Amino acid sequence: MSTASTVLDALGEPGRRRLLELLHVGAEVTVSDLVESSGMRQPQVSKHLKVLAAAELVSVRSSGRHRHYRLNGVGLRAAHDWFASFEDVWHARFDALDALVSNDPPEENSHD
Repeated sequence: MSTASTVLDALGEPGRRRLLELLHVGAEVTVSDLVESSGMRQPQVSKHLKVLAAAELVSVRSSGRHRHYRLNGVGLRAAHDWFASFEDVWHARFDALDALVSNDPPEENSHD
């Protein structure tokens, strides 16, 4: 089971975030596709994909000699749930902003 800590650690590296962005655009891609699109070398891409798979951010399907990768929502859900736990902070800020805006006198229309 993926934890928020594992997911956030995996996402801490810009190269891994870039690979997730590339996977988001395509439905399923091979390591070769990611090497070409990312500008990284194959060993780097493979290493990053291993970390992303351990965090359940990507899933892999083997087909012959090729491995096909795609986004996996399990890891994304762990991160989303962790961030959502701070939702009360945002609601409090939006409530304060709403109160501030509500207390402003209405703008007067000047008819010259």
